[in-house]
Amino acid sequence: MRFAPRQTPAKSRTPARLWRGQGGAMAALAAFMLTALVGFAGAAVDLGLLYATKNELQNAADAAALAGAGTMISFGGGGEISVQPATAIQTAQQVSAANQAQGVSLALRTEDAIIGYWDVAAASFDPGLTGSSNPDDITGFQATVRRDELANGPVETFFAGLVGLGSVGLHATSTAFLGWAGLTDPAAVDLPLAIHASALQNAGSPDCGSELLFNNENDETGEWTSFFTWPTNDVTVRNYVNGTLQAPELKVGDTLNVINGNLSVATMESLAARFQAQGSDTDGDGAADSWEVLVPVVEPGSSSTVSTVVGFAYLVMTEADAGKARFYLQCDRALIGSNSGGGNFGTRATVPSLIQ
Repeated sequence: MRFAPRQTPAKSRTPARLWRGQGGAMAALAAFMLTALVGFAGAAVDLGLLYATKNELQNAADAAALAGAGTMISFGGGGEISVQPATAIQTAQQVSAANQAQGVSLALRTEDAIIGYWDVAAASFDPGLTGSSNPDDITGFQATVRRDELANGPVETFFAGLVGLGSVGLHATSTAFLGWAGLTDPAAVDLPLAIHASALQNAGSPDCGSELLFNNENDETGEWTSFFTWPTNDVTVRNYVNGTLQAPELKVGDTLNVINGNLSVATMESLAARFQAQGSDTDGDGAADSWEVLVPVVEPGSSSTVSTVVGFAYLVMTEADAGKARFYLQCDRALIGSNSGGGNFGTRATVPSLIQ
Protein backbone atom coordinates (compact mmCIF):
# COMPACT_ATOMS: atom_id res chain seq x y z
CA MET A 1 0.00 0.00 0.00
CA ARG A 2 1.34 3.37 -1.03
CA PHE A 3 1.12 6.32 1.30
CA ALA A 4 0.54 9.84 0.05
CA PRO A 5 3.49 12.19 0.50
CA ARG A 6 3.38 14.29 3.62
CA GLN A 7 2.35 17.93 3.03
CA THR A 8 4.55 20.56 4.67
CA PRO A 9 2.33 23.36 6.15
CA ALA A 10 2.88 26.82 4.70
CA LYS A 11 4.85 29.14 6.88
CA SER A 12 2.65 31.87 8.45
CA ARG A 13 3.73 35.55 8.26
CA THR A 14 4.48 36.92 11.67
CA PRO A 15 4.08 40.66 12.45
CA ALA A 16 7.81 41.06 12.26
CA ARG A 17 7.89 39.56 8.78
CA LEU A 18 5.00 41.81 7.71
CA TRP A 19 6.84 44.90 8.95
CA ARG A 20 10.00 43.86 7.15
CA GLY A 21 7.99 43.24 4.04
CA GLN A 22 6.23 46.62 4.06
CA GLY A 23 9.04 48.68 5.56
CA GLY A 24 9.77 50.67 2.41
CA ALA A 25 6.13 51.65 1.87
CA MET A 26 5.62 52.69 5.49
CA ALA A 27 8.75 54.79 5.43
CA ALA A 28 7.54 56.57 2.31
CA LEU A 29 4.11 57.15 3.88
CA ALA A 30 5.69 58.51 7.05
CA ALA A 31 7.86 60.86 5.04
CA PHE A 32 4.82 62.07 3.10
CA MET A 33 2.81 62.63 6.27
CA LEU A 34 5.69 64.45 7.90
CA THR A 35 6.01 66.70 4.86
CA ALA A 36 2.26 67.37 4.93
CA LEU A 37 2.35 68.16 8.64
CA VAL A 38 5.24 70.55 8.12
CA GLY A 39 3.30 72.12 5.25
CA PHE A 40 0.18 72.58 7.35
CA ALA A 41 2.22 74.00 10.21
CA GLY A 42 3.97 76.37 7.82
CA ALA A 43 0.67 77.48 6.33
CA ALA A 44 -0.69 78.13 9.81
CA VAL A 45 2.37 80.21 10.68
CA ASP A 46 2.09 82.26 7.49
CA LEU A 47 -1.67 82.74 7.85
CA GLY A 48 -1.19 83.86 11.43
CA LEU A 49 1.48 86.30 10.31
CA LEU A 50 -0.74 87.74 7.58
CA TYR A 51 -3.75 87.98 9.92
CA ALA A 52 -1.72 89.83 12.56
CA THR A 53 -0.28 92.17 9.91
CA LYS A 54 -3.75 92.91 8.54
CA ASN A 55 -4.93 93.84 12.03
CA GLU A 56 -1.97 96.17 12.48
CA LEU A 57 -2.71 97.82 9.14
CA GLN A 58 -6.38 98.23 10.08
CA ASN A 59 -5.48 99.83 13.42
CA ALA A 60 -3.18 102.25 11.63
CA ALA A 61 -5.83 103.08 9.02
CA ASP A 62 -8.43 103.71 11.73
CA ALA A 63 -6.09 106.02 13.62
CA ALA A 64 -5.08 107.90 10.47
CA ALA A 65 -8.70 108.36 9.32
CA LEU A 66 -9.76 109.70 12.72
CA ALA A 67 -6.77 112.05 12.82
CA GLY A 68 -7.50 113.34 9.33
CA ALA A 69 -11.21 113.82 9.97
CA GLY A 70 -10.51 115.56 13.25
CA THR A 71 -8.27 118.15 11.60
CA MET A 72 -9.80 118.69 8.14
CA ILE A 73 -11.99 121.49 9.57
CA SER A 74 -10.52 124.35 11.60
CA PHE A 75 -12.49 125.99 14.39
CA GLY A 76 -11.75 129.64 15.08
CA GLY A 77 -12.00 131.41 18.41
CA GLY A 78 -15.30 132.97 17.38
CA GLY A 79 -16.77 129.61 16.42
CA GLU A 80 -16.21 130.10 12.69
CA ILE A 81 -15.09 127.09 10.67
CA SER A 82 -13.07 126.57 7.49
CA VAL A 83 -11.54 123.72 5.46
CA GLN A 84 -7.83 122.84 5.92
CA PRO A 85 -7.09 119.78 3.74
CA ALA A 86 -3.29 120.05 3.82
CA THR A 87 -3.27 119.97 7.62
CA ALA A 88 -5.59 116.96 7.66
CA ILE A 89 -3.44 114.93 5.26
CA GLN A 90 -0.23 115.81 7.07
CA THR A 91 -1.71 114.87 10.44
CA ALA A 92 -3.01 111.55 9.10
CA GLN A 93 0.43 110.77 7.66
CA GLN A 94 2.12 111.53 10.98
CA VAL A 95 -0.26 109.28 12.86
CA SER A 96 0.13 106.47 10.32
CA ALA A 97 3.93 106.68 10.50
CA ALA A 98 3.75 106.30 14.29
CA ASN A 99 2.24 102.83 13.73
CA GLN A 100 4.00 99.68 12.57
CA ALA A 101 3.08 96.42 10.87
CA GLN A 102 5.53 93.57 11.44
CA GLY A 103 8.14 96.08 12.57
CA VAL A 104 7.82 98.36 9.55
CA SER A 105 6.74 101.99 10.05
CA LEU A 106 3.71 102.72 7.90
CA ALA A 107 4.03 105.63 5.51
CA LEU A 108 0.66 106.88 4.24
CA ARG A 109 0.73 107.97 0.61
CA THR A 110 -0.90 111.30 -0.21
CA GLU A 111 -2.95 109.47 -2.84
CA ASP A 112 -4.32 107.21 -0.10
CA ALA A 113 -5.41 110.10 2.16
CA ILE A 114 -8.71 111.26 0.66
CA ILE A 115 -11.02 114.02 1.88
CA GLY A 116 -14.60 113.91 0.68
CA TYR A 117 -18.26 113.71 1.53
CA TRP A 118 -19.86 110.90 3.51
CA ASP A 119 -23.48 110.51 2.46
CA VAL A 120 -25.28 109.34 5.59
CA ALA A 121 -28.48 108.34 3.78
CA ALA A 122 -26.68 106.30 1.09
CA ALA A 123 -23.90 105.09 3.42
CA SER A 124 -21.30 105.90 0.75
CA PHE A 125 -18.16 108.00 0.42
CA ASP A 126 -17.82 110.53 -2.40
CA PRO A 127 -14.22 111.71 -2.99
CA GLY A 128 -15.35 114.09 -5.73
CA LEU A 129 -15.68 117.06 -3.35
CA THR A 130 -12.06 116.90 -2.16
CA GLY A 131 -11.22 120.34 -3.56
CA SER A 132 -14.25 122.12 -2.12
CA SER A 133 -13.75 125.02 0.30
CA ASN A 134 -17.31 124.68 1.63
CA PRO A 135 -17.21 122.92 5.02
CA ASP A 136 -20.63 121.37 4.31
CA ASP A 137 -19.02 119.40 1.45
CA ILE A 138 -16.26 118.00 3.65
CA THR A 139 -17.55 115.39 6.09
CA GLY A 140 -15.42 112.28 5.50
CA PHE A 141 -11.75 111.28 5.54
CA GLN A 142 -10.62 107.98 4.04
CA ALA A 143 -7.18 106.47 4.70
CA THR A 144 -5.67 103.37 3.07
CA VAL A 145 -2.55 102.04 4.79
CA ARG A 146 -0.43 99.52 2.86
CA ARG A 147 2.22 96.89 2.98
CA ASP A 148 2.42 96.09 -0.69
CA GLU A 149 4.34 97.10 -3.80
CA LEU A 150 2.94 100.65 -3.61
CA ALA A 151 4.06 101.48 -0.08
CA ASN A 152 6.09 99.97 2.75
CA GLY A 153 6.86 96.70 0.91
CA PRO A 154 4.95 93.38 0.84
CA VAL A 155 4.93 91.06 3.85
CA GLU A 156 7.63 88.36 3.68
CA THR A 157 6.34 84.82 4.35
CA PHE A 158 8.23 82.00 6.11
CA PHE A 159 7.04 78.83 4.38
CA ALA A 160 4.91 79.94 1.44
CA GLY A 161 8.11 80.80 -0.41
CA LEU A 162 8.64 77.06 -0.89
CA VAL A 163 5.75 77.11 -3.34
CA GLY A 164 6.72 80.42 -4.94
CA LEU A 165 4.80 82.80 -2.66
CA GLY A 166 7.62 84.57 -0.90
CA SER A 167 5.69 87.77 -0.14
CA VAL A 168 2.08 88.96 0.06
CA GLY A 169 0.68 92.47 -0.43
CA LEU A 170 -1.87 93.70 2.10
CA HIS A 171 -3.76 96.94 2.72
CA ALA A 172 -6.52 98.25 5.01
CA THR A 173 -8.96 101.12 4.46
CA SER A 174 -10.90 103.13 7.03
CA THR A 175 -13.33 106.06 6.73
CA ALA A 176 -14.08 108.55 9.50
CA PHE A 177 -17.07 110.89 9.60
CA LEU A 178 -17.20 114.43 10.97
CA GLY A 179 -20.77 115.57 10.58
CA TRP A 180 -23.11 117.81 12.51
CA ALA A 181 -23.53 118.14 16.25
CA GLY A 182 -25.28 115.26 17.98
CA LEU A 183 -24.97 116.09 21.67
CA THR A 184 -24.29 118.90 24.14
CA ASP A 185 -22.70 119.12 27.55
CA PRO A 186 -24.86 120.18 30.52
CA ALA A 187 -25.60 123.93 30.52
CA ALA A 188 -24.40 124.31 26.90
CA VAL A 189 -27.90 125.13 25.62
CA ASP A 190 -28.63 128.79 26.39
CA LEU A 191 -32.41 129.07 26.13
CA PRO A 192 -35.42 126.75 26.55
CA LEU A 193 -36.37 127.04 22.89
CA ALA A 194 -36.93 123.97 20.72
CA ILE A 195 -36.86 124.97 17.05
CA HIS A 196 -38.68 122.93 14.40
CA ALA A 197 -36.29 121.41 11.84
CA SER A 198 -38.58 122.54 9.01
CA ALA A 199 -37.99 126.18 9.97
CA LEU A 200 -34.21 125.91 9.54
CA GLN A 201 -33.72 123.95 6.32
CA ASN A 202 -34.36 124.57 2.66
CA ALA A 203 -34.24 121.47 0.42
CA GLY A 204 -32.27 119.61 3.08
CA SER A 205 -29.61 122.31 3.60
CA PRO A 206 -29.50 124.89 6.39
CA ASP A 207 -31.31 128.10 5.50
CA CYS A 208 -28.52 130.31 6.81
CA GLY A 209 -29.56 133.81 7.82
CA SER A 210 -33.27 133.01 7.76
CA GLU A 211 -35.26 135.04 10.30
CA LEU A 212 -37.33 133.47 13.07
CA LEU A 213 -39.91 135.34 15.12
CA PHE A 214 -41.25 133.93 18.40
CA ASN A 215 -43.87 135.31 20.73
CA ASN A 216 -46.27 134.12 23.39
CA GLU A 217 -48.94 132.91 20.99
CA ASN A 218 -49.73 129.41 19.72
CA ASP A 219 -48.88 129.70 16.01
CA GLU A 220 -45.11 129.09 15.93
CA THR A 221 -42.32 127.21 14.13
CA GLY A 222 -40.79 126.35 17.49
CA GLU A 223 -41.74 125.56 21.05
CA TRP A 224 -40.75 126.48 24.55
CA THR A 225 -39.33 123.53 26.47
CA SER A 226 -38.63 122.54 30.06
CA PHE A 227 -36.34 119.77 28.74
CA PHE A 228 -36.93 116.76 31.03
CA THR A 229 -38.63 118.71 33.81
CA TRP A 230 -42.35 118.20 34.38
CA PRO A 231 -44.73 119.96 34.31
CA THR A 232 -43.90 122.21 31.38
CA ASN A 233 -45.52 125.50 32.34
CA ASP A 234 -44.84 129.19 32.35
CA VAL A 235 -43.01 129.18 35.70
CA THR A 236 -40.71 126.30 34.79
CA VAL A 237 -39.84 127.83 31.42
CA ARG A 238 -39.14 131.19 33.09
CA ASN A 239 -36.66 129.52 35.47
CA TYR A 240 -34.74 128.24 32.45
CA VAL A 241 -35.02 131.60 30.67
CA ASN A 242 -33.55 133.60 33.56
CA GLY A 243 -30.84 131.03 34.31
CA THR A 244 -32.21 129.79 37.63
CA LEU A 245 -32.28 126.31 36.05
CA GLN A 246 -29.65 125.13 33.58
CA ALA A 247 -30.21 122.92 30.58
CA PRO A 248 -29.20 119.26 31.00
CA GLU A 249 -26.96 117.27 28.69
CA LEU A 250 -28.87 116.68 25.48
CA LYS A 251 -28.38 114.28 22.58
CA VAL A 252 -30.14 113.38 19.36
CA GLY A 253 -33.07 111.11 20.11
CA ASP A 254 -33.97 112.69 23.45
CA THR A 255 -37.66 113.40 24.03
CA LEU A 256 -38.32 116.89 25.39
CA ASN A 257 -41.36 118.25 27.19
CA VAL A 258 -42.66 121.25 25.25
CA ILE A 259 -45.31 123.94 25.37
CA ASN A 260 -46.34 125.99 22.36
CA GLY A 261 -46.92 129.62 23.33
CA ASN A 262 -49.20 131.27 25.92
CA LEU A 263 -46.33 132.42 28.09
CA SER A 264 -46.78 135.28 30.47
CA VAL A 265 -45.52 138.81 29.99
CA ALA A 266 -43.25 138.19 32.99
CA THR A 267 -41.50 135.33 31.18
CA MET A 268 -41.07 137.35 28.00
CA GLU A 269 -39.67 140.27 30.02
CA SER A 270 -37.27 137.85 31.69
CA LEU A 271 -36.07 136.82 28.24
CA ALA A 272 -35.60 140.48 27.25
CA ALA A 273 -33.62 141.14 30.44
CA ARG A 274 -31.34 138.17 29.76
CA PHE A 275 -30.79 139.43 26.22
CA GLN A 276 -29.68 142.83 27.51
CA ALA A 277 -27.44 141.25 30.14
CA GLN A 278 -25.62 138.80 27.86
CA GLY A 279 -25.98 140.32 24.39
CA SER A 280 -23.51 142.58 22.60
CA ASP A 281 -23.97 146.23 21.70
CA THR A 282 -22.67 146.23 18.12
CA ASP A 283 -23.89 149.69 17.09
CA GLY A 284 -22.85 151.63 20.19
CA ASP A 285 -26.32 152.81 21.23
CA GLY A 286 -26.04 151.35 24.73
CA ALA A 287 -28.49 148.47 24.11
CA ALA A 288 -27.80 144.86 23.20
CA ASP A 289 -28.63 143.97 19.63
CA SER A 290 -26.87 140.59 19.14
CA TRP A 291 -26.67 137.46 21.28
CA GLU A 292 -25.65 134.07 19.87
CA VAL A 293 -27.44 131.19 21.59
CA LEU A 294 -27.40 127.41 21.20
CA VAL A 295 -30.77 125.64 21.05
CA PRO A 296 -32.01 122.11 20.28
CA VAL A 297 -33.69 121.39 16.94
CA VAL A 298 -36.70 119.08 17.13
CA GLU A 299 -39.31 117.17 15.21
CA PRO A 300 -42.73 117.58 16.85
CA GLY A 301 -44.13 114.41 18.40
CA SER A 302 -47.50 112.76 18.06
CA SER A 303 -48.87 115.03 20.77
CA SER A 304 -48.37 118.74 21.40
CA THR A 305 -46.52 118.08 24.65
CA VAL A 306 -43.39 116.23 23.42
CA SER A 307 -40.81 116.65 20.66
CA THR A 308 -37.70 114.69 19.68
CA VAL A 309 -34.22 116.21 19.38
CA VAL A 310 -32.78 115.84 15.85
CA GLY A 311 -29.84 118.27 16.09
CA PHE A 312 -28.59 121.59 17.38
CA ALA A 313 -28.40 125.11 15.97
CA TYR A 314 -26.88 128.46 16.81
CA LEU A 315 -29.33 131.34 16.58
CA VAL A 316 -28.47 135.02 16.86
CA MET A 317 -31.06 136.96 18.86
CA THR A 318 -31.50 140.48 17.51
CA GLU A 319 -34.54 141.69 19.44
CA ALA A 320 -36.49 140.80 22.58
CA ASP A 321 -39.26 142.57 24.48
CA ALA A 322 -42.42 141.75 26.43
CA GLY A 323 -44.22 140.39 23.37
CA LYS A 324 -41.68 138.84 21.00
CA ALA A 325 -38.14 137.62 20.31
CA ARG A 326 -36.43 137.76 16.93
CA PHE A 327 -33.58 135.53 15.74
CA TYR A 328 -31.73 134.40 12.62
CA LEU A 329 -29.93 131.13 11.89
CA GLN A 330 -26.14 131.33 12.22
CA CYS A 331 -24.29 128.72 10.11
CA ASP A 332 -20.70 127.49 9.97
CA ARG A 333 -20.39 127.12 13.72
CA ALA A 334 -18.78 124.33 15.71
CA LEU A 335 -20.09 122.79 18.90
CA ILE A 336 -16.82 121.98 20.67
CA GLY A 337 -16.72 118.47 22.12
CA SER A 338 -19.75 117.20 20.25
CA ASN A 339 -19.69 114.01 18.26
CA SER A 340 -21.57 113.55 15.01
CA GLY A 341 -25.16 112.41 14.80
CA GLY A 342 -27.45 115.38 14.20
CA GLY A 343 -29.00 116.86 11.10
CA ASN A 344 -27.37 119.64 9.14
CA PHE A 345 -28.52 122.85 10.81
CA GLY A 346 -25.25 124.72 10.34
CA THR A 347 -23.56 123.46 13.54
CA ARG A 348 -20.67 121.03 13.10
CA ALA A 349 -19.40 118.37 15.46
CA THR A 350 -15.72 118.36 16.43
CA VAL A 351 -15.28 114.70 17.40
CA PRO A 352 -15.15 112.29 14.43
CA SER A 353 -16.29 108.67 14.45
CA LEU A 354 -15.41 105.61 12.37
CA ILE A 355 -18.14 104.56 9.98
CA GLN A 356 -16.35 102.15 7.58
